[in-house]
Amino acid sequence: MKDSKSIISHLVQQPSMKKYEQVRCYNRLLSVLPKSFTSMIRFVYTKNETLFFVLNHPCAKMEFNYKRNLIKSLLKEINHHFPECACLHVSEIQAFVSNQKSEEESLILGSSSEIFYPEQASGTFEPHCDDPKLQALFEAIKATIQTKTSC
Repeated sequence: MKDSKSIISHLVQQPSMKKYEQVRCYNRLLSVLPKSFTSMIRFVYTKNETLFFVLNHPCAKMEFNYKRNLIKSLLKEINHHFPECACLHVSEIQAFVSNQKSEEESLILGSSSEIFYPEQASGTFEPHCDDPKLQALFEAIKATIQTKTSC
């Protein structure tokens, strides 16, 4: 009886699942990269034997330039330990910063930032004050609160 790992590896070797195998290899590469760097990566793709890293911040591009040799060596190690990742055929590595907002960011930015709170006071206080000016101000505040709660 075959276990689930061998069934999945057999299915992934099918030509129709080539993209899935590439995604698995990308995930393996991202899993061995430092966590501080992977949090700045939006996604990874391959085009014309070039592995592109799409980053979410300009500082990530600077860090990518420092870690370029690390990424190349890790990619060679992954190809050595996982022969199925040879399908990537990567000869060059590049990165760029995307100016487009992700779906999560656009949802956050698109929502209304105005916050409305219901009035919690009922305006049933009695102002104990000797000054007539302050007495009038307290009565005005009391009237305002009572009109806001009735809405």
